[in-house]
Amino acid sequence: MKKLFLLFILSLLTVVVVACSSGSDEEETSGENNDTETEGTEETDEEASGEGEDITLRVAWWGGQERHDRTLQVIEMYEEQNPNVTIEAEYSGFDGYFDKLNTQLAAGNAPDVIQFGGNLNDFVLRDVILPLDDYVGNELDTSLHSQSMLDSATFDDQLFGVTLGTTAWGVLVNKTAFEEAGISMPSKEWTWEDFQDITPQITENIDGMYGASDFSEDGFGVFLAQRDKYTYLDGEIGFGVEDVKDWFSLWQDLRESGGAAMAEVQVSASQTPEQSLIVQRDVAVESIASNQLGAYAGATEDEFELYPYPYNSETGKNGVSLRPSQYFAAYKDTPHPEEAAKFMDFFVNNTEATDVLGNDRGAPVNSEVRKSLIESASELDEKVYAYIDLVSETSDAPYIPNLPGYNENTQLFTETEQIIYYDQKSVDEASEDYFEELLSNIEKYEDEEAE
Repeated sequence: MKKLFLLFILSLLTVVVVACSSGSDEEETSGENNDTETEGTEETDEEASGEGEDITLRVAWWGGQERHDRTLQVIEMYEEQNPNVTIEAEYSGFDGYFDKLNTQLAAGNAPDVIQFGGNLNDFVLRDVILPLDDYVGNELDTSLHSQSMLDSATFDDQLFGVTLGTTAWGVLVNKTAFEEAGISMPSKEWTWEDFQDITPQITENIDGMYGASDFSEDGFGVFLAQRDKYTYLDGEIGFGVEDVKDWFSLWQDLRESGGAAMAEVQVSASQTPEQSLIVQRDVAVESIASNQLGAYAGATEDEFELYPYPYNSETGKNGVSLRPSQYFAAYKDTPHPEEAAKFMDFFVNNTEATDVLGNDRGAPVNSEVRKSLIESASELDEKVYAYIDLVSETSDAPYIPNLPGYNENTQLFTETEQIIYYDQKSVDEASEDYFEELLSNIEKYEDEEAE
């Protein structure tokens, strides 16, 4: 009954999804035809497009070890079905991923297929991403993809990315640590007041463990949505400097009460699940994207539960929205655009491939694939689907795209956090400086877009 209910709810996401994979029999047949087509020896239009020649396709992504293993398995499947294609996998943790990519782009040597997050828009603005419209309906089938996820990768009426999954921000809670601390698990309707009361108790009751790590910039976006505000939409900034002060004050108060980890612990955090503060048992509570649950849970013997963000007790909102997890996009100057589109199609539409990928990058964007995975969901997968279900039932927060200048502004947010951590400036002064520089950055990127 539970799975049927989840099936019904997640089917609805095809229409209503606002945002961390395999297709129909027709799509699988298409893959078989590719093998037949490679047998031709004449110089045909098909061969010129890359279906008959030997091709090396470079594919780049970031993630933890579980994502690497799953993705490599799918790559092997693709190569088996397309023997003329060799895929060079370029993968790493998140740290340094975009630094390397920027270097490759500057040298004109970027991978053919690249994983992006919410910063896809910045790279589209830089004119380094291939529009996919010419391949939709041919190499790339998007007919069963949620419209909202297609919209999230569409800029100036052109499609630039394939959404890899639907996800939502959440709070990972170490149930094992709570039991060790003798603290009851909170209600999933907890408030920030509950959060401020519970997290210092973890720090006090377990040596070497803090209650929580900061929820950082993504958490700030949820915090704003709880106030019926947003970061930036349709050319307008949707919050003020007082919101910034309130956010940074919340976490400074938590550090002072012992509820949040001290500065030295926070700055040592890695975005790789295996090296995260919660898996390393430095904290008991951490913000993650729902699709990361399996990677985090698989890296520890502790039992984790996925919670919505603490509610704003005044508005009664948790502010969590459904959103795209990541995208695959093609480098504008790839010599093999058709093959890049075919690989992306395989990755999100092929049933066997998406069985392997599961929910690692979020609930599949293809509605038929999603139905298939629900029917065979593991216990962890069911938790992810249940959380997506919970968000769809409890929150009306819209999907808000990332700020223009995503990488630069994310760095600005992190630097502001650290300035406050080390008392280099007061919360008020650091917040005012952040807001002023943020507005300047947005104006700069708006001007670039207008040119």
